[in-house]
Amino acid sequence: MPGQREQRDRPGQAPSSGAGARGDTAMIQVKLCNLPPFHPVAAKLLSLPGDAAFDVKQIVSIVGGDPALASEILFVANSSLFGFPARIQTLRHAVAVLGVDCIKQLAMTVAMRALAHGSGPIVHACWRHGVACAVIAEKIAPQFGCSMELAYTAGLLHDIGRLGFLRTYAEQIGPVLAGEYEDSDQAIAAERSVMNASHAEAGAWLIEYWALPVALSETCSQHHDQAHESDSPALKVVKTACRLADATGFAAVRCTAETSYSAALQAAAPDTPLTSFPAEDEMRAEVEARLQAFG
Repeated sequence: MPGQREQRDRPGQAPSSGAGARGDTAMIQVKLCNLPPFHPVAAKLLSLPGDAAFDVKQIVSIVGGDPALASEILFVANSSLFGFPARIQTLRHAVAVLGVDCIKQLAMTVAMRALAHGSGPIVHACWRHGVACAVIAEKIAPQFGCSMELAYTAGLLHDIGRLGFLRTYAEQIGPVLAGEYEDSDQAIAAERSVMNASHAEAGAWLIEYWALPVALSETCSQHHDQAHESDSPALKVVKTACRLADATGFAAVRCTAETSYSAALQAAAPDTPLTSFPAEDEMRAEVEARLQAFG
């Protein structure tokens, strides 16, 4: 951690990380792919067509196949996030009240929380950034013509490569993520100097290995790229949500040159009035509420 060094690493300079991992990227892919498979129930829910109609019984059958996941979903459903006056006792009741899309979101979030296990500040920052990006992506999705369900999932998983690195190369990547940089480009350059790959590439490898939807590979691999007219709606949303998450105080890595909330929105949607989007304080409060509910 930074406090263990005599002085903080200078912005733009990769911290010393002991034995480096830089080398054959194929070996890095092998180690990443040795991670446990993505939660099977969450993956199955994710594979369901977004425009299809599913009855309560079918969703209950899928989620109920993992009692631990079902219990976690019920716990969140009964939290202050939703504020139901009467306690939700069964998974069937939760699906009926919250709806299929919400249950899928909760399942994905619980699965990601399990992957982001650990109490260290680096893992904590990555987890908060992922949830913030998911919540923000869901809120702004309609302005970009993207489904809210896809936006939430893509935002939640966009930085999964960082978590993968932390699970497989913690000694090497930890000091990099604990450093301070001028901007995200310098942070990514620091990753490459140690890992010979970025978390964006690592995320795309994991999405492919876990056989998750191809659209998620794109949002993982390209979310730090400059905006282009040819970007898919989901990619536009995630690029914007990632920057807004940083601007609202939920950055995964410390950067000194941060874009303001309004500037990030204006750059992403120059023809859309800022009043069409939630205000910064409102967005921050919504993210904090979700984080508190998820623990």
